Amino acid sequence: AVSIVAVAVAMAAQLSFWRTVVHGKVVNVVLPTALILAAVVLLTYCHATADDVNDNSSRVFLGLIVIQMLPLLFLELRLTSCPDPEAMLARFGTKVLLLHGCFMILRVAAWPLMEVGIGWSNLVGVIAVLVVLHVGFRFKWKLDTFLEHIDVVCLILLATSGAIVTEVIDYEASTSLLEHVIFTASSYIEVLGFVPAVWMVHQSAKKNDDVTRTGGVDLTRQAVFFFVFLVGFYIFEDLVTSWKIRHLAGIAAIGHFVHFLMLTHFASFMLLNISSGMKPLS
Repeated sequence: AVSIVAVAVAMAAQLSFWRTVVHGKVVNVVLPTALILAAVVLLTYCHATADDVNDNSSRVFLGLIVIQMLPLLFLELRLTSCPDPEAMLARFGTKVLLLHGCFMILRVAAWPLMEVGIGWSNLVGVIAVLVVLHVGFRFKWKLDTFLEHIDVVCLILLATSGAIVTEVIDYEASTSLLEHVIFTASSYIEVLGFVPAVWMVHQSAKKNDDVTRTGGVDLTRQAVFFFVFLVGFYIFEDLVTSWKIRHLAGIAAIGHFVHFLMLTHFASFMLLNISSGMKPLS
């Protein structure tokens, strides 16, 4: 009994540490901003020290990393004042998952032609998205449900159209246009992954809406499913990839690591808000 109490006290102390030090009001602004600035510095350094001006793959990647991190910063700043982050997550979580599932399905479909990221982790990621949507979010696999998320379809079409235009302009006859379009489209869709969340949180704050809870839905369970998937996938997408390319593209490897730090900070921020009874951290 004494050991159980000791463990409970230790866990409470750790929670208090994370709430006051890692996710204090000032740190919640300073740390994510510092991570974005670090990514910008990496992008600038990569551009300034590039040996081949025609090889811009690392610069494009780091630019996309910076763009992908901005919505996470916005969400942390806005959700700090949200009275019920669980309910807000329930509103945008499905859309974020659908976008992640889409770019992973695209990668899996292209696997016989080319490997984008880590092939088997994309396949596992697709299965995980389906499980989280079905079990965690009670997603109904009907046409009417998909029509409710027409904004996700529009973002996918926008990303794909942008990828086609980008690759047609830069197309070289010695390479496969299809492979380049698939790679770029999957990257653009991933970058847009949190755009629905940004839009919904912004609109809610703009209209001063109170986010209402849906009866019969376990919102805490949704949050746990959502962030376990998100962090689990990016362990492979960022950390494992960073380790694999550390000798070939060191700057890009650091970019992966910085992005993972940003993502995990956002995930822990949300989970701590939720575990504290939906009272914004201060």
